[in-house]
Amino acid sequence: NPTGTVFSKEQLEEICDLVLEENASRGEDEKPLYLMYDQIYNLLTFGETVHYHPVQLRPELRPYTIYVDGISKSLAATGVRVGWAFGPHRIIDKMKSILGHVGAWSPKPEQIATGLYMQNDEQVDTYLVWIRSEVEKRLQGFYEGFQQLKNEGFTVDAIAPQAAIYLTVQVELRGRNTPDGEHISTAEQATAYLLNEAKLAIVPFYAFGSSRESNWYRLSVGTASMSDVSGAISKLREALLKLS
Repeated sequence: NPTGTVFSKEQLEEICDLVLEENASRGEDEKPLYLMYDQIYNLLTFGETVHYHPVQLRPELRPYTIYVDGISKSLAATGVRVGWAFGPHRIIDKMKSILGHVGAWSPKPEQIATGLYMQNDEQVDTYLVWIRSEVEKRLQGFYEGFQQLKNEGFTVDAIAPQAAIYLTVQVELRGRNTPDGEHISTAEQATAYLLNEAKLAIVPFYAFGSSRESNWYRLSVGTASMSDVSGAISKLREALLKLS
């Protein structure tokens, strides 16, 4: 999140090596550097994409790695908010102590129901095969739609989907004029035009820390049906044709 792309094995290895190198330089009385690895999307990978995790690549990282995961993405249970963490005893024990005084967590019935469901390997595997297939079809549909628009000469692009429920898309509207005569010069104006004219709600990457000059956006298929895909591309084409 938000790109729908993944670290390469080599990139993750470089991060792991940096953590190991840093900890090797610290004294016994110094706190180590820990790596928190959020793998909430790890079961939603597509095509040739392979999910790697730190301890798999560098077993010596085990004392310094905290994993966090949950059911909100791969099992489409966003509102349930059941998740978990595992890692070094020292850190997990402290996390438990903090949570014991926070007073806000998933209700116990949801936790128990999730635990029981997760024990049914066949049912879970069947669902994961289905949801991966459905999400990939939608992502691929939008990707192919954007590539078609690009081939038609429109200033758009997209990165082939690798994981999660997001597609990274590029839409350059700056310097163009709307049918109402408004000159588009910012990403905010471009986003508003796409929403109002194409009915396409995409999030500019500056919302995630990128430059406001960026013309890249996050497109989510979390609530999209297959019938939405072709309709969205058609509306986008119509909106782009209206610009001068």
